[in-house]
Amino acid sequence: MKKIFTLLTAAIIAASTAASCEKREYLQSDPDVLTSRQIEILEENSLPTDMDKLNARQSGGIKAIESAFVYLEEKYPGVEFEYISHTQAGLMNTEDTTFVPVGLDKEDDRNIVTVNYDREGNYSDDYMLVAVREETEKTISKYLESYLGKDNFKVFVHPVQTDLQYGDVINEENIKGNVQSVVDLFVCDDTCSEDKLNEFAKYYKNYADIYKCRFRTVIINQEDLDKLNYSNQTDIYDGDHIIYRVDIC
Repeated sequence: MKKIFTLLTAAIIAASTAASCEKREYLQSDPDVLTSRQIEILEENSLPTDMDKLNARQSGGIKAIESAFVYLEEKYPGVEFEYISHTQAGLMNTEDTTFVPVGLDKEDDRNIVTVNYDREGNYSDDYMLVAVREETEKTISKYLESYLGKDNFKVFVHPVQTDLQYGDVINEENIKGNVQSVVDLFVCDDTCSEDKLNEFAKYYKNYADIYKCRFRTVIINQEDLDKLNYSNQTDIYDGDHIIYRVDIC
C-alpha cells in the first residue's frame, strides 16, 4: 500500500516537508566514537562495531543516522524513536533515515517518520503527519457517522499536510481546518447505494474546507467490509470486490 500511496501524494508531502526545512548541523559529541544505538544498528546489520573497520560509506551512513536521531530528539523532546532504515545520497544529493515513534506499529507505514537532509545541512521531517493521524481518523470517522451511520464504513486516513506544530493540542477542534488528508473510505452496499454515495459527494462540498479531505471511496459488500483492515485493503482494489467507486473532494 505504501508504494501506491507514495505515488499519489509525493508532490504534496514534498511541499509540506520542504516548508519546515531547517538548516544546521546535528552532530554527536564525538563523531568518531560510536554510541550504543549506533553499535546496536551495526550489529543488527552484521557490520563491524569499530569505526576504524568501517569503510567510508558505512562510517558516513552510521554518522548520518546518529545525526538524524539527534535532530529528532532536539526538535521533539519527550518523543522516543526507533530506527528503521537509512538511504544514502543518490542523484538528488539527499539522504533519508526512517524511524517509528516508540509504541506505534512499524508495520503500518503511516507511522513511519522520514528525516531528509542534504550535504548543506538542510533537515526536514514529517513527524507531525504521524502525530495527527490518529486524531484525524477519529474526527473524520465521527463526521462520517452522522451521514453514513456507525459501523457502516471503514476509513484509513493519510495526512499529507498540517499547520499544527509540536506542542499544539491535537484534538478534534484543532484538526478541523489544519490537517489535509487523503482518506480511503470503504462503505457497505447494504447501507449505501450508488445514489446515496453520489449524494454524499455533493453534500460534502459544504464541509470540504473544514475537513480538508479527498476521499477515495468504494462500495463493497458486507463480507469484504467485515474482514477489511489496513494491511489487506489493497486486495479490495480490484474488479472482483469493488461494486462502485468515486473520488470525493
